[in-house]
Amino acid sequence: MKAKIVHRMATAPEDTRDKLLKAAIQVFSEHGYERATVREISRVAGTNIALVKYHFGDKLELFREVVRYASDADAKLAVLTQARKENADPCEALRQIIRGALERLTARREQTGLQLRLMLKEIANPSNAWIVEIESALRPTYDQFRVVVGQILGLPMGDTKTRLCTHSIIGQVAHYVHARPILSRLWPEMQMSPAQIEMIANHIADFSLAYLQAERAKIPARSAKKVQKKSPRKRT
Repeated sequence: MKAKIVHRMATAPEDTRDKLLKAAIQVFSEHGYERATVREISRVAGTNIALVKYHFGDKLELFREVVRYASDADAKLAVLTQARKENADPCEALRQIIRGALERLTARREQTGLQLRLMLKEIANPSNAWIVEIESALRPTYDQFRVVVGQILGLPMGDTKTRLCTHSIIGQVAHYVHARPILSRLWPEMQMSPAQIEMIANHIADFSLAYLQAERAKIPARSAKKVQKKSPRKRT
């Protein structure tokens, strides 16, 4: 009996923190950062307003945590880091990253919907806090992803082609998550079961790798052309 009581006491603060985060995503997505209030967030969470200060300090710190929570930034970075650690071949790393991202996003379907609402609200009327925090939360994952794609292409992570390909892959993954309500109408059999997620992940990987590897094959030809242009003409 005592063990159960201790367990409840240990998990209660985290439960409260989680409630506040979920309520904050809802309120921020409805009103935006500037118009959202700590009082309204506490009301939606069903908690005392003082608990926001206890867990987060102030509204800005709460918003920062909301961005990280809604974007699932830490978990995404962990998936990407683990894939790179386990695979010397960047092509295999990419497969694992795509599969892990799909699994993670599908498992967090409710939070993903709230994240999308929050993003749409901020895109329509971006706050300074959103711009700063989204950069801080997502930059590490974005940069690591560009490294993997760049390795496959044989190009630097900052190359325009590397960025374009990175965005294309992210877009394919996001489509199956954010457009799921529409897909369920157009393709009723697609229920995002584990087997279907594996199928989609392999399709996105195969589709993307076919282009990435074809572009890499063009690099020697491009380099040869550059050398020819730079070489001085022989005098006759």
